[in-house]
Amino acid sequence: MSIPKIRATRRMVVTVLLLQLVFVGLTPLPAQAAPQTADGKTVELPKMTVTDVAGLPELESWRYTRITGFEVLSNAPDRETKRLLADFAKFQQAVHLIWPAPLKPLSAASIILCGRQNKFDAFWPAGTTVEGAVVPSLFLRNREQVAIVVDLQAQQVTVSDPVALLATGGASVEYQVDHYRQLYREYVHYLLSQGEVRPPAWLEEGLAQIIMDIDLTDRSLIYGKIDTYRGSATGGSPLEADADDATVSSAIVGEQPFNVVLQTHRFVPFGQFLALTHDSPEARSPLGNTLWAKQAYAFVHFCLFGENLRHKEALITFVGRLAREPLSEALFKDCFKIGYAAMEKQLRAYLRYTKHKYQKYDLQATDRLSAASIELSAATATQVGVIKGDALRLARHPDAALSDYLLAYRRGSHEPALLAGLAAVETNPALARNFTDEAVKSGVNRPSAYVAQARLRLADFKADPGPDGKLTSVQVSSVLTPLFKARDYPPRLPETYETIAEVWAQSAVAPKPEHLGVLDEGVRNFPRDSDLLYRTAKLYQQAGAAPTAASIARLGLRHATDPAAKSRLEELLATLPAAGK
Repeated sequence: MSIPKIRATRRMVVTVLLLQLVFVGLTPLPAQAAPQTADGKTVELPKMTVTDVAGLPELESWRYTRITGFEVLSNAPDRETKRLLADFAKFQQAVHLIWPAPLKPLSAASIILCGRQNKFDAFWPAGTTVEGAVVPSLFLRNREQVAIVVDLQAQQVTVSDPVALLATGGASVEYQVDHYRQLYREYVHYLLSQGEVRPPAWLEEGLAQIIMDIDLTDRSLIYGKIDTYRGSATGGSPLEADADDATVSSAIVGEQPFNVVLQTHRFVPFGQFLALTHDSPEARSPLGNTLWAKQAYAFVHFCLFGENLRHKEALITFVGRLAREPLSEALFKDCFKIGYAAMEKQLRAYLRYTKHKYQKYDLQATDRLSAASIELSAATATQVGVIKGDALRLARHPDAALSDYLLAYRRGSHEPALLAGLAAVETNPALARNFTDEAVKSGVNRPSAYVAQARLRLADFKADPGPDGKLTSVQVSSVLTPLFKARDYPPRLPETYETIAEVWAQSAVAPKPEHLGVLDEGVRNFPRDSDLLYRTAKLYQQAGAAPTAASIARLGLRHATDPAAKSRLEELLATLPAAGK
């Protein structure tokens, strides 16, 4: 199994980082000192702990390990699991050479390898269409955690394949699933999911295929190289009539380069290609030589490596503006200086003669990548309950998640992460509150638990406010305490700052500008959160700091995409003194 190779010039590294930073939020600042959190309150939890597990179903058999950045559950054979994870560790090291920006820290990240008993099926996200989709891997996430799930049972699947149509006259082919590449793909999705705004589907798929095709050895890395097959340089088809049987045979096995797949096929109309969403069948099932996926590969590769890199800056500008403007051909033309039809023409020429500048690194002895040593052990009830339960919750299956969490809880686990998971899916409000309080008391590392506790307290106090209908100073302190504590744990959540702003807005004691410094931190981290910026600007206005209020309102207008949010910010800005505009 060959892995992508990487040794790029600094310009290419900067290009990849710029594309990432278009969508990645600002790096969180160090947390300010938080108030003390101990309140001495006794928390009552349901009496479920047992010492005799005879009445419980048998613990599911999973293997457990940790690798860089991830906890892993696998029910595949140990040998297969170790080989896959060791290879993945090598791939992680390789990607870091071309993508050196640090990952934003998360509360939890996991990989689940489903090797038997059809375990993969349970993780299919609720509310998504399964029809016609071939999906042997999943990337699941919320703001504070991620899960990658790979179906190792899926060996061969039937996919529509234009290369098969060209070579054999058939419309589909039995496609051999490459589990290594599937894990690579989902890791790239993880890297691209770091920002406030998700990249367009075509950019995600194009970058995923480029990075998955890195060619890596112990001595060198090659990034962005595309083979030019016989006949390509003269404009002929790589599968022309005089191709021998071996060439045709190899062309219908597995994935092929974009210049092979698209050589004799019409493009997806460019406007339709760019507008396709992440939830469409093409984006959810890009296996094999599907036209949309290979067109994404071709377009992104063309911009980053072809035509002497003359479209590189245009691509960066285009994806940056898409984060705040709707897609249109006028926007495309403003960035690339040509329209859709002209770009299709240039891309078609690129297929015939794929002249490009790939990047190569000669690795030093100290840089040579070695396979990680993977040690597996039997997964405990806590590990199964938390990792599976979290992934099911991310897949929007709260009932199934609750079942897994409860089985671990009934076996005696009171781990903070398990309690936080239970609180997130428990439908009984009293139990959910108790689980939340106990998770916080236990020092859980998930900021959402502290936000949840603060929201529960705020709801209580709003139902029983002070004499003037506002929150008393004691009530304000009680709600702000867990919110400041939430800032001690990564990642930063916009809900933390939104709730702080709401608390100050309802406080009987008006905050001074120095009290609002924590909201500046929220504004810097989440400049696209229009509601947060409006609330913060309003508080600064009420505190007599009009210039700061105006600055925040203008920042909100730069990033706001919702017409109602824009209108509200404009109205606020109009009420500020002229000096503040």
